[in-house]
Amino acid sequence: MENINFKKTIDSIKSTNIYENPKNWEARGLMPSSEPIIIKLRKATDEFLTKLEKIQSSTESYDHKLDQIGKIVDELPWDELDTEEKEFLADTLAPAIKAAGFEPTTIF
Repeated sequence: MENINFKKTIDSIKSTNIYENPKNWEARGLMPSSEPIIIKLRKATDEFLTKLEKIQSSTESYDHKLDQIGKIVDELPWDELDTEEKEFLADTLAPAIKAAGFEPTTIF
């Protein structure tokens, strides 16, 4: 059952227009970022989710998976984003991390 919920969460994030829809930015009290940043956020999100799927499906220990997730979080383009964009990215990825069985607040 956990894998079904995880897969649904991943698919939902991948198929949504979270960054592309200006209403999602407005709901956060923000003006939408520029198109190059939105493309960067989408690409980073999709790549992260693909890597997270591989980690989650592996037979490695919980601690090893946690370490691997920490590494892919560190690989995100944090230095290229402003504070609000970083928060938006983290908030978007948090449900996938949680669905994988990890606590996002300990990773971000």
